[in-house]
Amino acid sequence: MATMRNRFATRMLNLHRLVKSNLVAGLLRRRGHRPLDAPPPRIRVLIDGNEATVVDVDRLLLKPSSPSSATALFPPFFLLAVEAGGFVRGLVLLALYPALRLLTAEGARLRAMAMVCFLGLRRGEAARAGRAVLPRYFFREAADVEALMEAAASARKEVITVVAAASRLFPTVMVETFLKEYVGFDAVVGRETPRNGAGPRPLIFHDGRLAFTPTPAAALAMYVYLPLAVALSVLRIAIFTLLPRGVSGAAAALAGVRLRVAGAPRPPAAGDAAGGRLYACNHRTLLDAVAVSGALGRPVSSVTYSLGRLSELLSPIPLLPLAREREEDRRRMASLLSRGDVVVCPEGTTCREPYLLRFSPLFAELADEVNPVAVRAAAGMFYGTSTSPSAKCFDSVFFLMNPSPEYGVHFLEPVATAGAGAGSSIEVANRVQRVIAGALGYEATTLTRKAKYLLLAGNEGGVATNRSNNK
Repeated sequence: MATMRNRFATRMLNLHRLVKSNLVAGLLRRRGHRPLDAPPPRIRVLIDGNEATVVDVDRLLLKPSSPSSATALFPPFFLLAVEAGGFVRGLVLLALYPALRLLTAEGARLRAMAMVCFLGLRRGEAARAGRAVLPRYFFREAADVEALMEAAASARKEVITVVAAASRLFPTVMVETFLKEYVGFDAVVGRETPRNGAGPRPLIFHDGRLAFTPTPAAALAMYVYLPLAVALSVLRIAIFTLLPRGVSGAAAALAGVRLRVAGAPRPPAAGDAAGGRLYACNHRTLLDAVAVSGALGRPVSSVTYSLGRLSELLSPIPLLPLAREREEDRRRMASLLSRGDVVVCPEGTTCREPYLLRFSPLFAELADEVNPVAVRAAAGMFYGTSTSPSAKCFDSVFFLMNPSPEYGVHFLEPVATAGAGAGSSIEVANRVQRVIAGALGYEATTLTRKAKYLLLAGNEGGVATNRSNNK
């Protein structure tokens, strides 16, 4: 087995060297001006007696008008600069943009952009952006994603071993995940040695703060708006945390925060001994429970797995950290429910795309019925979620930095968790997931928090905490 792996690695290295030295240049000489619906050029090679196909993908990754211009290349490089290197690095690239437009030599332009984006940047940060941020951009902005998938599939029918994608415009780290895991190529030929890939799959997880395509004009507008965005976020946080509940909703609306409510929320449980109602919602941001509380018009409590000190201080509702120990978490949630309404997010982590992750069944063991709530969160400029430990505490701050942050809350019919026909807690959790997915028009999956963090952050999403003994 080890010998076979070594042989495969040697073949891939030979392919990489061969394409870099000869084939990419040959592909580019053959490209010329081609209509968008023409198949991308490809070259067949023999490596150790096995046939492989190399497909030129640049024309399908960028818009056809000027696929190598500074304007077309700026958005993905800017995303990498901001998400991997920070807003200052992005500002440097934006300031360099007029000079990039004046450069007539494509190689010099690419070297300049790569220098700004990668100089001093740790490889892991660049790889994380290429894995978690840029696939979403290429899915949304690539000239023809379907043609890319067709190119990979049709080439695979003609060869036995490897179908590789070649790009002279992007470093491998920027396009490797998108082309291998979401399009279906076996390897990506760029400036680094490629790694083994997987088959194509839908884009469910992505990361990064920017929710818009950062064209030069849009990036400049963001930096102009940034001081006002910070001030707006501080104002909105102050409204939710300092003002009485009776006036905070109206004040937040005047500050640009929108809350849309559908369905009929249940009235408070009758009697002091009855405890509270249990609400289960999908997880879009850390503000889900705050939005549900605003839609109900009464206070609620919530639980979370990853609770930073800043998030706790800024939250207008009580937040209880969970210990990831089933019996202890059950005890904590039951204690909260005995004192009032509780909102739980059974997915355990956020998901931006129209999918629902698997629901943990623990919530279905706490009450005789659960009230499903479907929530939507609209972010026009900044995403309010992150998998980076250092950035996660600012999630709510960034969501409230949007010009018009919006939440939609839809209360659905209760689902019984006990009695005839209710089924096990797992069956109840799956039923609640399907009900919420149907109301939102989303797809229910069996993916978990662990799957998300392994893809985006390279870890299992564990949260270090010294508060596990909190009661």
